[in-house]
Amino acid sequence: MDESAIKGLDLSDSGADAPRIFSTISVEGYDTWLPKYYIELALEKHFSSCGEIILIYVPTDFEMRLLKSVAFVRFEGGAAEEEALKLNGTDAGGWTATVKPAPSQTQFGDDPWCVDPNCADPLCPDFWCPSPLNDKKHEICVTGFDASLPKIDLQMALCKHFSSCGEVWEVNVLPCSAYLHLRGQGSVRKALKLSGCNMGNMTLVVGRLVTGPPKRRGCTSSIGKPDPRFLLESCNKKKKMGTESETSGSDTSESESEM
Repeated sequence: MDESAIKGLDLSDSGADAPRIFSTISVEGYDTWLPKYYIELALEKHFSSCGEIILIYVPTDFEMRLLKSVAFVRFEGGAAEEEALKLNGTDAGGWTATVKPAPSQTQFGDDPWCVDPNCADPLCPDFWCPSPLNDKKHEICVTGFDASLPKIDLQMALCKHFSSCGEVWEVNVLPCSAYLHLRGQGSVRKALKLSGCNMGNMTLVVGRLVTGPPKRRGCTSSIGKPDPRFLLESCNKKKKMGTESETSGSDTSESESEM
């Protein structure tokens, strides 16, 4: 083969995937009495501009029943760490974030029942497994909030608003409604009592999320779950039925009087 041709050959495997680069930071400064999910949302909001977040880990001290003072945020890409470190000393929504570079910290694995035994690194996405089957969660649907606000702000506001009812596990916000996953005995009953209460300048309507398949076509959300707007149990149905019966009764009386 011609020597010039050999020099022009690309001997590297251009089709091989480039190795993924991860970077991890530690964050301190938050109130350890705040709900875990709320801190996760706060960290997501504060560091989302730095790069792609693949994991937020907020350890829990189960003996003290509060959060540990150090949380971890893991990014994909080395440049994200540099951007995140620039946020050291900045306000993260009422508390000052202390940000440091952090290697994997296996000693912060605090949930033995959900640890993958094949992965010893709690900052690895494969570390966390699904919750146990007996870890029952309850769902409620909420409407009436200001849908023009950013999604992350609504998640934080709803999490904080319903944290007194039980542990808020997740908040999913749809265009006109949201559904919350709660844990704790009586959490749904307590949440239903907050229906009619104000969050900001808006009055929330809270209902129980009915399980089972949707009753109408088109009532499935973009993430494949039933849209709570079609599954909301509310006394408004009874009120509506009562109003319709009163209207039909008045129409009947008017027709009788004309006769």
